[in-house]
Amino acid sequence: MTKFKNTKLAAAGLIALTALGACGERKAEITTSAPGPVVEAPAPTPNEQLETMALRHAAAVLRASPEAATQLGVGEDLAGEGFRARLGGYGFAAFEEARARNESFLQDIRSIDRSALSGQALITYDVLRDAYQTGARRNQFAFGGAVSFASTSPYLVTQLSGPHILLPRIMLTQHRMENRQDAEDYLSRLTEFSRVFDETIETISGDGAQLVTPPLFALDGSLNTIAGFTAPPAAENPLVATFAAKLENIAGLTAEERAEFTARAAATVEASVYPAYARLAAALENLKQQAGTDAGIWRLGDDGAAFYAHALAAYGAGGMLPDEVHELGLAEVARISGEMDAILKAQGLASGAVAERFAAVGARAGMRYANDDAGRDVLLSDLNGQVTELMARAGDWFGTLPTQPVEVRRIPVYEQDSSPGGYYSAASLDGTRPGIFWINLKNTADWPKHMLKTLTYHEAAPGHHFQRSLERGAGLPVIRTMLGYSEFSEGWALYAEQVAAEMGMYADDPLGDLGRLQSELFRAARLVVDSGLHHKQWTREQAIDYMQGITGDTRDQVTREVERYAVWPGQACSYKLGMIKINELRQQAEEALGADFDIREFHDEVLMTGAMPLPVLERKIDRWIKEKQGA
Repeated sequence: MTKFKNTKLAAAGLIALTALGACGERKAEITTSAPGPVVEAPAPTPNEQLETMALRHAAAVLRASPEAATQLGVGEDLAGEGFRARLGGYGFAAFEEARARNESFLQDIRSIDRSALSGQALITYDVLRDAYQTGARRNQFAFGGAVSFASTSPYLVTQLSGPHILLPRIMLTQHRMENRQDAEDYLSRLTEFSRVFDETIETISGDGAQLVTPPLFALDGSLNTIAGFTAPPAAENPLVATFAAKLENIAGLTAEERAEFTARAAATVEASVYPAYARLAAALENLKQQAGTDAGIWRLGDDGAAFYAHALAAYGAGGMLPDEVHELGLAEVARISGEMDAILKAQGLASGAVAERFAAVGARAGMRYANDDAGRDVLLSDLNGQVTELMARAGDWFGTLPTQPVEVRRIPVYEQDSSPGGYYSAASLDGTRPGIFWINLKNTADWPKHMLKTLTYHEAAPGHHFQRSLERGAGLPVIRTMLGYSEFSEGWALYAEQVAAEMGMYADDPLGDLGRLQSELFRAARLVVDSGLHHKQWTREQAIDYMQGITGDTRDQVTREVERYAVWPGQACSYKLGMIKINELRQQAEEALGADFDIREFHDEVLMTGAMPLPVLERKIDRWIKEKQGA
């Protein structure tokens, strides 16, 4: 008998022999042949057990959520055959399955001996255990759906999130369109909108029966998005127009075939998609009857207080109480305002509140781009140029640079009314889609020129694009790339703004540095406003007044931000909490290592093993410091 050359082949061979042994005659042939050594496959190591488990968990989630598989850019080997033609579940049954899945994952992770793990596997274990435990705590709340791991908003549909926004975004920017089958899959997904929206209605109506609804302004924002998206004739809807444009790039399609595909898409939008949106709008209108104007989750009583405590812990507060988060925010607002005051005085602006003087800088002639398509094109060109300039210096500050490109694009017009100022979508795993920094250009007056550098450094390089791209290129288990830790990713992006200043990007640009400080002030004010809304029972208007008075931003911009915090408790705190922790760890490493400290190594240590909860990051940096010290 020939010895097997690797364990995978050995296992396959032993399975084959077992199967043959079921036939008596064939079994006799084998047992009477010349004897030889039998090599059994070695038992998998603990690290290998964890790797296998993590892959199985990822496949389970991706098969239940084809949308996530599309966003990641994985293949059918992991997400299941035909996943590109399907959409996931949004009703009671789907969320019960998610609860059960998370509980199963939690039991699996507990079956592995952590003390036997090493290297990356040890970090993965800690990350997954935290994710599943956080998911279990989230799933104790019987509203807003359920999760397979980690945490989420208490509401399924808001002005910021929900299938009415998510699905068009995936279809228009992330659904693969390379061949005829991709086009057929696109049309199949369009037909799924009807089911998805009916299941969504089931969930939000069930929440409504528990008196859990988003605030009135969030419902109005959702309805405005729906109205804007469904306003054009079906043939002119982005779901059809963008589809038709992409068909032009598919080789082998005749003009007649492209016209037929486009007509089918328009017919589906008319007969299925638009009616689904109309049903969802009607359900949201019904909920308005019981929705109030109170913005904070405190209005849910004991459940609201418990959910906020869970949310703060999930977003990096650790054991801090809401009052402590509030006080931290006030202290940081005072510190950063003092630094801004010094720059403003150097600019000849010595009197008045910091916010007023900052706004006065932005009101100067030439500080705004023209609020038309030509002005928007210039703005986007400038931002893409800032990315190029930073990348030319990045090698001195980062040991590893992303291989995927990043682009700055405008948020689609139909989304801009309810979208934040900007956000990042990661490059696909298969390399076919770049990282994208999406910026809201509804009104260019929201973006004085001295603020845009910092926004670019946060959303693109060296912020979110570095973190997400290096994570995806580090060979992590797929499930690690699916997990989001806002305190890590947003904390890193805010820290990246500071690093850009250290790199000299503002050396000859004091107003740009003033914009950077205002960005940090904005995140410090979030600590105050988030805890004010959800714990201290601030009104929406009270939060808007405070934030505008501190930051000097336009009222429209501040209003969008406050309304975001209202429907996503705790998340707004993650930026500053994460930045503070990363700076603490850097200072700890600098003091411990002295001349042996290398900022490029530190940044690699933070970034190259993926997003993680802050306690896991702290343990990792502690181990790295000891290794550098030779302990």
